[in-house]
Amino acid sequence: MINSWRRCHIRIPYCVFISSLVIPFLFTASNWARAQYIYSPQKLSTEQLVQYYRSLKNPSKQRLLSNESINGKCGFGVNAALHNQWSNFTELQKIEINALLAAPPYQKDRFIGKFHIYYDTTGANEPALLDASNQRISNTAEEYVDSLGKIFNDVYQIEIGLLGYAAPPFESGEMYYRIFVSDMSNYSPGTYGSTSWDQNIPPLNSDGSAPRYPCFIELHNDFSGFRTKGMNAVKVTAAHEFHHVIQVGSYGLHDDELYVHELTSTWIEDAVYTDVNDYYNYLQEYFNFFSNGISFNYYDFYRGGYERCILAHYLAKRFNQDIMRYIWDGMKTLSFFKSTNTALVNYGSDLKSAFSEFTFWNYFTSDRSDTVKYYSEGNRYPRFRPFQKKSYQNIPDSVGGYVYPLSSSMFEFDLPSDTITVMIGNIDVDAAEQKNGITSRVNIEFSSSVPSIPYQEFNNGLTAKVIVADTSLWHSYFSQGVSRDTVVNPVRFVVSSNASPNPFRLTDSQRLLLPIQDISAKTADVYIYSSSLSLAYSKSLPVSIAGSNRVIVVQSSELKSCLSSGIYFVIAKTINSEYRWKVAVIR
Repeated sequence: MINSWRRCHIRIPYCVFISSLVIPFLFTASNWARAQYIYSPQKLSTEQLVQYYRSLKNPSKQRLLSNESINGKCGFGVNAALHNQWSNFTELQKIEINALLAAPPYQKDRFIGKFHIYYDTTGANEPALLDASNQRISNTAEEYVDSLGKIFNDVYQIEIGLLGYAAPPFESGEMYYRIFVSDMSNYSPGTYGSTSWDQNIPPLNSDGSAPRYPCFIELHNDFSGFRTKGMNAVKVTAAHEFHHVIQVGSYGLHDDELYVHELTSTWIEDAVYTDVNDYYNYLQEYFNFFSNGISFNYYDFYRGGYERCILAHYLAKRFNQDIMRYIWDGMKTLSFFKSTNTALVNYGSDLKSAFSEFTFWNYFTSDRSDTVKYYSEGNRYPRFRPFQKKSYQNIPDSVGGYVYPLSSSMFEFDLPSDTITVMIGNIDVDAAEQKNGITSRVNIEFSSSVPSIPYQEFNNGLTAKVIVADTSLWHSYFSQGVSRDTVVNPVRFVVSSNASPNPFRLTDSQRLLLPIQDISAKTADVYIYSSSLSLAYSKSLPVSIAGSNRVIVVQSSELKSCLSSGIYFVIAKTINSEYRWKVAVIR
């Protein structure tokens, strides 16, 4: 008989997540723009949690939250709630939960490499290989366990040996990582596996860093009813679940950022087994839902974080795979956003700049993909759904909406023979971290006349101007297509960050600072035009790094002989972007 253990699931594709101790508001397509986040809703009571585990043991007997079983699917969040509420249960409740979660006896167990695998050779839990028709092959339990053991040891060698993550601790009294193979009938359909730890033990650390716990894994016994089946499902589940063991055991549990656990484990599947691609199944949720200007750290029942693995794919391709390990190392003491920013600074970037570029990358998927420059498998990704799509009949016109901090949205303008897309990135990281639910308005004015700077001019004579309250918290990109189905190179980004100082006093100021967000630019061509559009100055200048910012520095000594008092238009062109400012010069 195996000792009692408690289940805290992490990997449950298409599962319903209950955020740690809370039930968040569910957005719909019709009400999201008027709704506010509810980050502090009613907590799950201890009785509700007991009820949940009763339904897990016998789903037909009792449903979670009085018929609010959220499709009968469960996940890591509600188990994290159990973890946080454990001290609040009565002794009778603890006894009942212990009984509900006690492991059944297994008929056999084997040691394979670093893993101790428990399984049955008869009955419902008996594992089996699948034939070409995805039907179970009789009497293949041992072969299944052989394959499972090899796969998990391969995963260990890649995630620990090759990718460099810290080896997780063993459970007390163990010298191997435990894996239990079952039909997982106690769980909702679609459950690949789970990663769990004992609720009765204290964390391994007491230094104030994220709490760490030794974990064990439960795995499905045949994967016959899944979109990814058989050994391919075993591969990605092994990569996914063992990385949860690494996360919780080596770096710490973040029960207020559960989506980060899932986005990382879903990304690592492809890093370890790039040919399986089970993660494709979750991307539609990101490209359809988060395109509504939803904060990247939003969390609800149906969006547990698998879909946000797309950010890890961007970071790994844009920088390298090591950045995800650096982020988790920083998360021992920092939040995900703060740790990500710290890691990016070491790569010469920052979270605001990277999220802006991430928004831009998400335009280049599906038929618009460039698998060399952007996502390596972007041709298999869905398109980013426009937040608003409008056909223009009369010019001028405008469109806009309210979006949440640290979000991406796209506005598509259909003309008779052309399509213009505006990609908007809100980069208010601080507001997103505060989870205050405040939205910000963005308007895009579309015209055939020339508006005030900054604006974007297209080759058909039209202009677009993005209007927001604080330009430092927004980045905008534009793309113009020759038809609705063909996209040409994107029109260069026009930034709205301010030049400084402005006004620029030639006799008092030593330099003019021009901020840019192109994280790959090394140099920029700078042009300064008078109000009559006569070229007064031009020079190629290096891009300097000042803290987390990138600036072009124009020395006043170079401008004193070129400029007189007046209004000037300043343009800077990098290899990827174009920036414009309006500066008042005083001699």
